[in-house]
Amino acid sequence: MSSTLTQTIAAHWSQARLADLPAPVVGVAKRALLDTIAAGIAGPGTPEVDAVSRGMAALHGTSGQGALLWAQGARLPAAQAALVNGTAAHARELDDFNGCGHSGAVIVPAVCAAADAVGASGRAVLEGVVAGYDVAARMLEAAGGYRVHNGRGWHSTATCGSFGAAAAAAKVLGLGSEHTAHALGIAGTYVGGLWAFMADGTMTKRLHPGKAAENGVTAAFLAQAGMTGPAQILEAQWGGFFPTYCGTDADPSLLVAELGQRQWILTTGIKPYSCCRGSHGGIDALFHLMSTHGFKAPQIEKIVVHGSDYTRKLVGNQRIGTVLDAQMSLPYALAVAAESGRADLPQFDPLRTSHPEVRRLLDGCSVLTDPNLTGAQSPVIEVVLKDGRRLEHQVSHAKGDPLNPVTDLELEAKAASLIVPVLGEARFHEIVAAISNLENVADFRTVSQLLAATKTQSATLAPETHYA
Repeated sequence: MSSTLTQTIAAHWSQARLADLPAPVVGVAKRALLDTIAAGIAGPGTPEVDAVSRGMAALHGTSGQGALLWAQGARLPAAQAALVNGTAAHARELDDFNGCGHSGAVIVPAVCAAADAVGASGRAVLEGVVAGYDVAARMLEAAGGYRVHNGRGWHSTATCGSFGAAAAAAKVLGLGSEHTAHALGIAGTYVGGLWAFMADGTMTKRLHPGKAAENGVTAAFLAQAGMTGPAQILEAQWGGFFPTYCGTDADPSLLVAELGQRQWILTTGIKPYSCCRGSHGGIDALFHLMSTHGFKAPQIEKIVVHGSDYTRKLVGNQRIGTVLDAQMSLPYALAVAAESGRADLPQFDPLRTSHPEVRRLLDGCSVLTDPNLTGAQSPVIEVVLKDGRRLEHQVSHAKGDPLNPVTDLELEAKAASLIVPVLGEARFHEIVAAISNLENVADFRTVSQLLAATKTQSATLAPETHYA
């Protein structure tokens, strides 16, 4: 009998070892760990993370057992810690992109929680990260790709990410081929995550990566304990993921295409800006125009975004009521970028809609659909100046794309900006050094303890915080 898709994936990744992976793949895995952990450390204090932390503490209690909640100090069972940390990693819109959408916020919390709970080695952590990124990305590719699958209303970070988290956690636990296949089958029964949050800017978008991470960790521990999952979770005509969630858009053969040859973690991109990746090309285009032509915000009459229909749908919003609204709005991002010359976290949280110049630029921005542009293309940004000049620019690859990457120094600077204010400079350097040397770490818990709240911080869950 031939193997199912799930069994093929499980057999490959259960047998893969760090020594078999090319050095660039291991290097990207370390970058992914640092970037995601930094984003997660900055997450507590947001209403989403505070809510999920309190909710999980109420359900499960907190103690010295289980896995650490990053920058909080409390511990929860591994699956629930992955839920909280995954939510935290996505809470500021600073986590990585590509893969299943936002692979880092799913895979890294799942790996770290499982490793923290069982004392896995640093080598197992790196293997789990690479496996999880690969499976999550392959799932989305086979589901029809990002724009198709998300266009159907599914949030791929949650749906496809759940499978990646299961593969990652199974690798950390050292599960064999059969049990890894069961973990994938179990995770497949959990998948969900819908784009309905776009209608009112609610918190569930931030929850999706955390829930996928929780799904994966739970599935791996259940499989380890003897629970079985359907071997045909992907291709079964009645109830399989591809027929049920993707219909005719799916090409299941892409799941195993070049398996072991192409490492999908290499497609990971790192965000330089604290907003939806769909806005980054437009921000870069505006910065290029301002630098090239020497104008500043007061000289701008209006900004016109010429984008694909997908760009308009994803980031065309001009109704800004929450931080999420702002981070999913290219007009807002352009307004604050023009006014401040930056698009970092302080431009989005707290909201700057009451600033007169930001308000003027936001109200003067329009988003038009250009039928000649595809969803994969960055928008053309047209700036109309008060002196009558009309300037426009389009970037091919926004900063952070693998073809226009963030350098190691830029990544460390980003990580420092997120970690140092929370844990201090000395702890930041310890974290960087530990991740750099991770393959030589015998017990990941020695790394995990570096992510705990410092003595000057409260070891209890953060109090309720309100944001504009």
